Amino acid sequence: MFTRDDLGRLLAVHTTPAVSLFMPTHTAGREIRQDPIRFRNLLGQAVERLTALGMRRPDAEAMVTPAAKFLDEGEFWRHQDRGLAMFIADGMFEMHRLPMEPPEEVVVAQGLSVRPLLPLLAAEGAFMVLAVSASRARLFSASRWGICEEEAKLPDGVQEVHAETDYDENSLNSAPPARHGKRRGSAVSMVKTHNFGEDPEELRKAHLIEYLRRLAVAVHEHLKVFNGPTVLVAEDEIRGHFRTVSNLNGLLDAAVDANPDALDAQEIHRRAYALVEPLFTQARDKAVDQFRAVAGDVRTTGRAATRPEDIVPAARQNRVATLLLSEGMRVWGRYDEANDRVSVGGEPGGQDGGHQGDGQGVIDLVERAAADTLLNGGEVHVVTADALPADTAMAAIFRY
Repeated sequence: MFTRDDLGRLLAVHTTPAVSLFMPTHTAGREIRQDPIRFRNLLGQAVERLTALGMRRPDAEAMVTPAAKFLDEGEFWRHQDRGLAMFIADGMFEMHRLPMEPPEEVVVAQGLSVRPLLPLLAAEGAFMVLAVSASRARLFSASRWGICEEEAKLPDGVQEVHAETDYDENSLNSAPPARHGKRRGSAVSMVKTHNFGEDPEELRKAHLIEYLRRLAVAVHEHLKVFNGPTVLVAEDEIRGHFRTVSNLNGLLDAAVDANPDALDAQEIHRRAYALVEPLFTQARDKAVDQFRAVAGDVRTTGRAATRPEDIVPAARQNRVATLLLSEGMRVWGRYDEANDRVSVGGEPGGQDGGHQGDGQGVIDLVERAAADTLLNGGEVHVVTADALPADTAMAAIFRY
């Protein structure tokens, strides 16, 4: 799951040049064999652009070596999601598998480019799915583009509690030195010492609740930096008990009523997204309507803007409450932070206003505004071009 912490870490890299590489990948079929070929071509493009900026070819090839080592790793390409992002700069290399298909591109510029990843952090871009049965629990990060299982430390089903209880029952019937059981700190878990008599149904229910309580704690810890919605996929009894023991923020009232062990990941995604899509659509439409109302009212026109020169500094100053991005549009330019001055024009990688230059300092202003808005706790929505005024790459509603 790509988080705001990941975003902040990547944006903290300001070295020149830096390489950002994005490409769609495949999870099955013949296309998998084409992915490393396309990846090799992208690395070639990166080397050419680095040499165009004045870097010696051996140095340029050495710079992309951390990424190039994956070219011949067949297992790597057989275990992909729908997209891949790689970031290379002086002394750093980072990779992210993506649940969406990014555009196939290489950006060589001052600092790293994260624009293709912003939809994952947009208000309608991400949600979580918790699929729970008595035998196992799985946590997925998801978006409208797809779903990917998280590497989360979750309890191993109700059988984990069963095993501990059996152990303690044996210990209680043994000599006193052996009566220690499995402990958390200094206390034996209540479910393992309580006397349930001869009622197997009472014992089954207690074990299930204990398992779900542990699961709720683990999921809460894993999602402590996530603020979006979470969809629960489970049968009725498990849903009821989980809601009783969990205080998970963002857990939807609506849920998928099914045994998730009987569903593949794509079917889980289809059913879960059907529940969150209306929420995303409603929030996005509300933000567009709010911008139009604020921009169209003479009393509040100062609280709305579409010019990068106004939006970029405001985003850095934590003044942007809501930012609307026109899908796929970039605006290249420079931002002088010391003087809060924005100039539109130029391209990264050596083309500057139609003349050969070093491209230094040329950034995607839309990306910069979106990143600062997200890092400062504002909302970002990706909308179609017709939702904004003509030829507008972004529109903002200011806090003040």
